[in-house]
Amino acid sequence: MTNLANELKEMFSMVEMDDNAKATIIRSVILKVESAVSLTSLQEKLKVLYEYEKNYLELVKAYKEEIKFAATLQEDLRKERTKFFSEALKEVSETLKESQVDSNVASVWIKELVNSYTKSLDLSSGLVEEHAIDMIGEIRRKAKQEVVDIKSKNEQEE
Repeated sequence: MTNLANELKEMFSMVEMDDNAKATIIRSVILKVESAVSLTSLQEKLKVLYEYEKNYLELVKAYKEEIKFAATLQEDLRKERTKFFSEALKEVSETLKESQVDSNVASVWIKELVNSYTKSLDLSSGLVEEHAIDMIGEIRRKAKQEVVDIKSKNEQEE
């Protein structure tokens, strides 16, 4: 804006009028130009942000079923784990007692069952988490590409 102020001062130097009036007119022109420039800049930034958010929501919408599927799998695994420890393990223990299996042997069997089942659930949980992380990575990758495309598009429009 300094260049604009200098150019305006140079132009007004040829005009015969009160110096205070000249200064007021120059300040007024500079303020109007600054507000117009900052408004345009803000509008461009908001346009980029709007396009980014719009595309991001479209990506989430496109992956909505996969997101629901991953969430359902995780919920099912949690329920299965809870059911195993609250019901199945109790039933196995009672069955072993009713069958009059030696308590030391029953203890070893239950311990191995718990370890085996826990490893199986952990493996399943890990696969679900890996799928969810891969899906989130894909959404982020596409969102970043959209940002590049939006910036490129806006630069071409200018």
